[in-house]
Amino acid sequence: MKNFVIFLSLLSICLALQVQVEEQDKVDQNELNRLFKINYDGQVYSGYLKADAEGKAQFHYMFYPAQVDPLNKPVTLWLNGGPGCSSLQGAFNENGPFVFIEGTAEFKMNDHSWTSFTNMLYIESPITVGFSIGPELQQSDESTAQYNINALVDFFNKFQEYKKLPFFISGESYAGIYIPTLADKIIDYNAGQSIDNRINLQGLAIGNGCTDPTECTEAADPFQIHVYKFYGRHNFISQELYEQILTVQQDCYGKKTPNCTKIADQVEIEVRGNNSDKIKFNPYNIYGFCYTYTPEGSKMSQKFGGMRQSNDDSDVPPCADVQGLYHYLRLDEVRNLLHIKKESLPWSICSKYMNNYKVDDRGSYYLYGKLLKNQIRILKFSGDVDAVVPITGTMYWVDKLQKEFNLATLKPWRPWFVPSKRIYDPDQNAGYVMDLDGLTLLTVRNAGHMVPLEKREESKEFMSKFIKGQYLP
Repeated sequence: MKNFVIFLSLLSICLALQVQVEEQDKVDQNELNRLFKINYDGQVYSGYLKADAEGKAQFHYMFYPAQVDPLNKPVTLWLNGGPGCSSLQGAFNENGPFVFIEGTAEFKMNDHSWTSFTNMLYIESPITVGFSIGPELQQSDESTAQYNINALVDFFNKFQEYKKLPFFISGESYAGIYIPTLADKIIDYNAGQSIDNRINLQGLAIGNGCTDPTECTEAADPFQIHVYKFYGRHNFISQELYEQILTVQQDCYGKKTPNCTKIADQVEIEVRGNNSDKIKFNPYNIYGFCYTYTPEGSKMSQKFGGMRQSNDDSDVPPCADVQGLYHYLRLDEVRNLLHIKKESLPWSICSKYMNNYKVDDRGSYYLYGKLLKNQIRILKFSGDVDAVVPITGTMYWVDKLQKEFNLATLKPWRPWFVPSKRIYDPDQNAGYVMDLDGLTLLTVRNAGHMVPLEKREESKEFMSKFIKGQYLP
């Protein structure tokens, strides 16, 4: 009896400490609504997660419980890419409950927020990204994965009532590396834990994500074959140049020979013109608007495609809509609201301090066999007018994966639809989808690199069905 009383006492202390930790990170709802000029009745948490054992690396997070019945909804982590770009893009521009009106610094409520069907967690990763802090060490895909699993474990220690819920990881761009490498760490972590202590990983949803060695790696960067094929198929380059590319594609992969470099340079000239500073072209959506707002002290990248370079000191991607993000996240009042540490740098959409970041030239493709073996469901969604990580590359490696692992086609290539906004018109084509055994490939029509930003209704439709394990019709 005495031991039972001691147990209950310890349990009550642990629960009290957990509540105290949650309360420390709770965002003042009235102040949030006042500063952001919105009327949000949900709870928001913002604080820091330990990303290493010593607590020197601390990753900033924001957590939005689901709008209804959060303890019976899954938890979904969202990661943006880069490498080195902030996941608050996702929260405030893409799938959070309140987002910026396009091209402005004004918020609006998001009618298609993912918090309508899942709890949403956003982590700024790795070190120096957004408000995250830590020692200035050389970072890599491997170290980022380790930091991310540490931060995730700390999150579930803080919010233990969410720990047993189904867990999904989602994101876009270079998160095509972050997500599978984190999933790999979770699989290994779970192998050493009791059932009650495991992370209940169910699936991955990756948008326009770097995956294959022929995408987003140093070897692929000199001659971006998938990007060039994409331009050729959309008539952004001459037929003569397109035919040259097809002729030399095998010889030019990973090489900087004079002829290959000449062809690569000609692609840029034909797409953007001789004076790239004056010809504004948005590689993230080839038919989209090119925003040129750059905050004081920042620099917009002139990188045309592929991964960010290790010597790139820019912090704004080309044509990015960043006005609202910089306006709010650099206000002292907002830093205080979000419990930002004093040592955190002024917020930037992408970190200037990713010099010498080590990219794994295997991409993340090599992990897919392990993910499939462990029955982790995978959704690959792709905006079909993105030229940075285009659908041509995704189609290439999905076909390769299906052949390598003999994945059965469960439902063949077909269109999928969303309801029309016009009363007398039928549902509208939203893209195309194919279901393999363990992996779904989905395109989103007329969407660019950031699908949940440009196609919020469509994103809510496919993501909610994926989480529920349902096929699109």
